[in-house]
Amino acid sequence: MVDKEIPLINAVKTSQKDVILDPNGFFVIEVDKKNKEIRVEYYSNVYEGKKIVSGKLQKVFVGEKADALSDTIVKNVPRLLPEHYMYLGRELQKAEFAL
Repeated sequence: MVDKEIPLINAVKTSQKDVILDPNGFFVIEVDKKNKEIRVEYYSNVYEGKKIVSGKLQKVFVGEKADALSDTIVKNVPRLLPEHYMYLGRELQKAEFAL
């Protein structure tokens, strides 16, 4: 039962055109089925003016489980947008399923 004082908010998917790129960087996730591990590369953004044109590799994370990788990344890559962490968690779970 929902209390009348607390609003009930229906979930709505963000459209692709409304996605905001994280100004702090991006991740590349690879699934290595041979070695049974997930590899996550973190890149800082490289800008030309205000436009992101590339990335510079900063850190590499490896593991088998999405939860362990998520915890480790949060501790080692601070200041990302909250929605970026959430998206990364979903993608890591997909990678774990792919193993």
